[in-house]
Amino acid sequence: MMNYNELKKLIKIRLEAAPSNIGFSIGKCFSKEELLKEIENETEIGKLFIKLQLEYLRSMKNWYK
Repeated sequence: MMNYNELKKLIKIRLEAAPSNIGFSIGKCFSKEELLKEIENETEIGKLFIKLQLEYLRSMKNWYK
């Protein structure tokens, strides 16, 4: 199992690979750059995004079993 820092790094890499004009709505709209800052600063929004991405990755893993 990945530790939190490894997971954070993975999610940041996934987000950095997204198109620059993408936006995310988590309570309010965030640009890709804003969300990367939220993740880096480990804000409530950043932690929530990491949690959501982890749930997404787990669901994809289960889908392809």
